[in-house]
Amino acid sequence: MADHELDALEERLDFIENIVFSNSEKDAFYPKDKKTSSVQCIDKLANIKEKISTATKNKKRITEIYKKSRDLHKFLDPAYTDEMTMSEEAMEEVIMAEEEYLRDQAKNLETMEELKPTLDSEHLKATPQYTEKFEALSQIQITQQDQTADLTEEARRLLATYNNIITLVSRQFVQWDETLTKMEAKKIKSKN
Repeated sequence: MADHELDALEERLDFIENIVFSNSEKDAFYPKDKKTSSVQCIDKLANIKEKISTATKNKKRITEIYKKSRDLHKFLDPAYTDEMTMSEEAMEEVIMAEEEYLRDQAKNLETMEELKPTLDSEHLKATPQYTEKFEALSQIQITQQDQTADLTEEARRLLATYNNIITLVSRQFVQWDETLTKMEAKKIKSKN
């Protein structure tokens, strides 16, 4: 059996277990270890069936309730209520109203069928094997992004410091130039 079929069976089994056991702890009574055999489970189910049969034997009301429960399931089915309340013309109208949607869904289904070999390819089936590597790479990428952000911030800080130093040096050169110009002007005046 293919993996997806096993997964579907597992989901159905979990659904049935939830119905049967509801909120009780099923593993306490039926552990999933390898030592427990399926024969033991079948024996217990047969024993329960026998007890139910014995309890309901010669009780007409209970058998009537069982019969009515089947009818109740039938009446609660939405398809049955639609069948009872809608005429064939109305059902046909509903289907015709949804014609475009149904055609789109049919096209999508055909596309899925065409892509099924791709989806069933060995490359995609092997993906779970690489999950740990993907997680490790993701962690490395996150770390590198953090480091990049830190380096970017450091570069901004260094550029701001550089700009401040250049501004101060430029001002100093302007002051020296002004001072030198004044001294040269005094020297020229003193020679004249």
